[in-house]
Amino acid sequence: MADYSPVAVSESDVRNFVSPPLDYDDVSKAEILLKIESVESYVKYRFFGGGSLPSTARIPVLLLVISNLISTPTLAKKYYTLSSETLGDYSYTLAQPISRGTDIQSSPFIVMKTWHAMALEMLEKLSSPSDYIVRKAND
Repeated sequence: MADYSPVAVSESDVRNFVSPPLDYDDVSKAEILLKIESVESYVKYRFFGGGSLPSTARIPVLLLVISNLISTPTLAKKYYTLSSETLGDYSYTLAQPISRGTDIQSSPFIVMKTWHAMALEMLEKLSSPSDYIVRKAND
């Protein structure tokens, strides 16, 4: 597994995408490389006909890799907006609003699905031909 060389994103890109960065105790190098390899292979064959990945695919690939990694309960609790509090015998967990002044609640699942959907939308745009095509007539 350690012999795979990522094309679009590196292990450090994935680790540094979240704050605080993914620790080696949280996710091993082998697990990250396996996720990168599977996502890069999927993107290459699904969106680019098995050819090489363009440099513009970097961010969508990164979003797909991190959404696959971060959806585990342990990492979701550590890296997402979940907060909990214990007051004596009473404890509770809250999902914090995505931004101040909104009623939208975030959860690890919602954030992961949002990143996943963003990545697929970007890849669809990258892999499809432009809406405008110039053709030479009477040739």
